[in-house]
Order: sequence, then C-alpha cells, then structure tokens
Amino acid sequence: MANNPNLVLLDVRSPGEYADSSKYLTSDIGRLKGSINISIDSVEKHFTDLKAYKDKTILVYCSHSQRSRRVSKFLADSGFKSVYSLNGGMTEVNKTADADFPCKASLYTTAMPYKLIGPDDAVAFIRDKNNVVIDVRPASQFNGTDTSEFANVGHIKNAINVPLSTLDVAIPGLTKYKNRPILVYELYSNNAMLAAAKFSKTGFKNVNVLFDGYDTLLGNTASSSKIRDELTIGTPAYKIIGVKETIRLVANSPNLIVADLRSKEDFENKSKDNFYNLGHIKGAINFTVEDLYAYLKGKPKTTPILIYSTFTAAMTGMSGMHSEPNVSTISKQLADKGYTNVYLLYDGIYSVVWASANVEGCKDAVNILTDHAGFY
Repeated sequence: MANNPNLVLLDVRSPGEYADSSKYLTSDIGRLKGSINISIDSVEKHFTDLKAYKDKTILVYCSHSQRSRRVSKFLADSGFKSVYSLNGGMTEVNKTADADFPCKASLYTTAMPYKLIGPDDAVAFIRDKNNVVIDVRPASQFNGTDTSEFANVGHIKNAINVPLSTLDVAIPGLTKYKNRPILVYELYSNNAMLAAAKFSKTGFKNVNVLFDGYDTLLGNTASSSKIRDELTIGTPAYKIIGVKETIRLVANSPNLIVADLRSKEDFENKSKDNFYNLGHIKGAINFTVEDLYAYLKGKPKTTPILIYSTFTAAMTGMSGMHSEPNVSTISKQLADKGYTNVYLLYDGIYSVVWASANVEGCKDAVNILTDHAGFY
C-alpha cells in the first residue's frame, strides 16, 4: 500500500457485507476505505468496467479470502498485470493487532456502532483494570456446568456474566460503566455483537467485541502459558489448543498419539461433500471412539494425545453436518480417566488447513498436513 499510491482495492463480497448490512450479523465486519464493491457473482458482468484497471495494481479481498482467490485468478488469467489477494480477508484484518497493521486505523471503516478487536489487542484490553469485560453467555456456560461439554471452556477472569437473554433488564444496573471501555464476548461472536449494539444504543461510549469470540482467544494463547493462566479461569482439565500450538505439538512430540475421529470416508478424502476432504495431520490414526479407548489401554497416563474432528467442537451434531463423535466429551472422559496430556484441537482440522494458507505465522502448518493439497 505504501509503494502503490494508486492501488485499486476491490471488495468482492456481497453489497450487504460491504455496507455492514448483511442478513448475517457476523458478516458485518467492516471494509477498507476507498474500495470498489463488485461481488464475486457479478465480476464477469462488470468485466468491461474492471478492464480500466488492467494495468494497475489491484488488491482483491473478501471475508476469508476464498472468494478473493477465485477472482484474483480470473483477473490474472484475463491479462491483468498485477493482482494480489489479501490472505484471510477482513477476518484477518480484524484479528490482526492494530500495531501489526500500521495503516489499519486510517484504512479500516465500519458502519457498526462498536469496535471489533482481535485476541492480541484483547489481551491488552483485559489487563487494563479500568476496562470492563462482559460475558453474555448463559450462566451455565459461564460457570462451566452446561450440558454441552464444548461450552464448558472457562471464562475471562473478573468478567461480569450478563446473559444476552436478560440484558435488557440488566442494562440499567450497568450504567455506572457507561463511560468506561467495555469488551463484550461469548464463545463466538453473534450474540456478543447483538449485545454490543444494545449497549451502544443505550449510551455506552466505548463498546468493543472480542472478534470471533472466546474460543479464538483460547486458541491464540498456549494452553500452559502464563497468559492463559493470567487471563482465564475454569478451563477444563484437558487442554484446548489452536493452530500454532498444534504445529508445535506435532513437531516436537515424538510419542504423540494423533487421534482423527472423523469417518473413514472423510479421513481418506472420499467424501461426496468436497469441503470435508481436508486431508489429515501427518501420523494421525483414524479411530472410532471404541478403537481409541482400546488403543490407549495400558499406555502411560502421561501419554500426549491430540484429538480432532473436522470443524469446531461446537458444530458436532448440527443439522446438515456429517455425523462425528463429540470430541469435547471424549477429551473430558480421557481427562477424567487420569490422562494428563489430552489436547483438543478445538476448531478442527479445517482450522489448520485454513491457517496454513491464510495466516502469517501459521504457514508451517503445511509441514504437519498430508493429502490437503488443492483445497486452497
């Protein structure tokens, strides 16, 4: 951007996403100032207009960089001279710390009444004792007593639990925080965004949302790190980890058991649904739950075990998804049996494949993957 003052910014998301008025609230994540909006499904229709930029440098972006890659390839194949795709799209723009994206403050804009902050900036926010952190999950999830094990992942220390369902009644009692910065969060983002809009509407001056939720904060901090211990409380006996820790674990643990609990078809990239054909982590064994327990019989309780399925643990059992074991429950059961080094890749193998292609600092993920080529 610094070297190309005439850079053309092309946003290929839908008009609703571009204007922060999408039917999906979690898609309203801002845009880059000065960008042109031509959605991916209308690029060919507007190709004549785009040809005016054929000899200029173009930066194409979307929400996660799947659409931008396809458009970038189309433009390059059509003779455009200098085309870039923004890896990770607006998702990574929002996750990236302000200090690591020097022009973010001047380039980023949004129509939303709150600010989205990523995990690194959230750490600094939480450490400032003047700031207020509000957890809008149900009390059972906040307290770690929910019937769904995936939701029992602890909470940020000193957070105030105000469930979204009771927020309208609770807001008058929170007005003493109106002039203090507040951070609203949940496991993911949707309900936190809904709550943040309510806070803004009722006069709170500095409202922030933990972008992509508490699970992203957990995944961004090593399970045994001082930061995890400093910021969170009530995390389970098994270890919730993200992509970076998974890369280190696989690379540095020669006795690691990697348990892939997907179906045989998904493990072997033979699913009729292509987005399930993600390859697998090198050295992984494709277990059924019964086979895993049998395999572990007699092994030391200190044996390191990495468990994963396809997507985030919270998606297990959702309508339209492939049937997979509940990896959170299995991780808890193993911890309850006395296994002390159970690691749950909370966001699944998909997160590793996606990060390998999109996230700075995670490119080494390709070294722990196999049979994933071609997905990106």
